[in-house]
Amino acid sequence: MKSANKGKSKGILKRLACLLALAGIFHAPLQAHNIVHGYLHDKNDALLFDSRGDCIKTSRWTAENMIPKCEGIEEAKVMDADQDGIVDNSDKCPATPAGVMVDATGCAKDSDKDGIMDSADNCPGTASGVAVDSSGCKIVIASTAPKDSDNDGIADLKDQCPGTKPGASVDAKGCELKESFVLEGVNFVTGSDEITGASTSVLDKVAETLIRNGDVNVEVAGYTDDRGRSDFNRSLSQKRAESVKAYLRSSGVAADRMKAKGYGEDGPIGDNSTSAGRAMNRRVELHIIE
Repeated sequence: MKSANKGKSKGILKRLACLLALAGIFHAPLQAHNIVHGYLHDKNDALLFDSRGDCIKTSRWTAENMIPKCEGIEEAKVMDADQDGIVDNSDKCPATPAGVMVDATGCAKDSDKDGIMDSADNCPGTASGVAVDSSGCKIVIASTAPKDSDNDGIADLKDQCPGTKPGASVDAKGCELKESFVLEGVNFVTGSDEITGASTSVLDKVAETLIRNGDVNVEVAGYTDDRGRSDFNRSLSQKRAESVKAYLRSSGVAADRMKAKGYGEDGPIGDNSTSAGRAMNRRVELHIIE
């Protein structure tokens, strides 16, 4: 009889302890219940609720360890409105289009820093400072150099001898240099070696031609008609050849590429018995030399 009463008493005490624990009065651990963060849990660590659906708190509860949902507080939801993998509160570009690759700030990724985001960049890895088009590729500027079909250094618009053979030396008109030719339009003051003003435009073109054809060496040859003493004519032709050489040198042609020689009245190309023929004989020629 005593044993039965003793068992009954233990059952009553156990139920009482449970009730006291629910009320936060009894602090002893219960075999069927656990206390986590001040809340009563079952033996499987699941929260226990009272008849009103509230979490059961014990005297061990503190605000620092509270469970938000037990206190009616909704846990903050992690939001990523543009679904780029960067949460909104860290996203500096919150409206990134779908599918665009982004960096750690949530902004469109531009690995080569060319202004074109990676997802639209057809030429990734463009060098710094290179101008690119809308596809991220280098902008190629078409050459604006004048067309020179025969590659002689004279643009087609100025080339009076198109189709010059490859490697040929040409003059300012694009025509192949002959072994010897007269400098038409180069004249001197009568009886002297002073070049007339009108002659300089011709000599400027000669200088331009020689500078462009740096491998060509020349002899500046002076000639006269047969009027006057032969020795005077030879001396005058030498001085005139020297004057032309000096002008070409002043225009940029290297002196060691030229030599001057006066031939006087030798080698006429016109009839010295006529004024027209004599005018033809008073001339300066360029002879191409090795």
